[in-house]
Amino acid sequence: MFWNYFEKEAAPHLGLREVSFRKVFQYLDSFDSREPILIVETGCIRTAGNWIGDGQSTLMFDRYLQDRTGGGRCFAIDIDPEATTECRAMVSEATTLFTGDSVSVLRDLSSSLSLSSPPIALLYLDSFDLDWENPTPSAVHHLKELVSIYQWLTPTTLVVVDDSPTIVVGASSMTGDFQPVRKARVGGKGQYVAEYASQVGAQLLFSHYQAGWFGFR
Repeated sequence: MFWNYFEKEAAPHLGLREVSFRKVFQYLDSFDSREPILIVETGCIRTAGNWIGDGQSTLMFDRYLQDRTGGGRCFAIDIDPEATTECRAMVSEATTLFTGDSVSVLRDLSSSLSLSSPPIALLYLDSFDLDWENPTPSAVHHLKELVSIYQWLTPTTLVVVDDSPTIVVGASSMTGDFQPVRKARVGGKGQYVAEYASQVGAQLLFSHYQAGWFGFR
């Protein structure tokens, strides 16, 4: 049921995010479908139908959990009360909305989770709008989010950061060909999460407009 929804209603509108969201849900399908899972998202739907702007991720996560045999929960966090109010009207009881700074709320969630809680299958980071001319504030914020919930990650938790395209630095040659001068890297919101992932040996699952890793722990 979910995949029919994804192919007909979501994928045609996702643009650059289509390939990575497809890989996200394929990854979630690898978990035992009889057992509940937990999705934790920072940022949420702001406007219904705004697929290109915010990807409608909360709506897709909610729909995925509704159609999943073992069910699960989605915790979505946004600092804007208008956003969480709008989002609450668009999702089911499978999704719980929190209003507040994502770093603080994730820290509180970390304190309230227990060993009996479903494992975090997906941590989706997308709470701080990206300034392409100055990506550092957003990239730092998303690294803080990762740290705030880190103790509840498992080896199979997929960590995904939105707005994190591959950055290539290069120059034109005498013939006009583009020649890279440094190795391609994840940029945008995911820059510092990517650097940390490399240092701790997390495995990059995909790098498109969004980037995703597992094995942080």
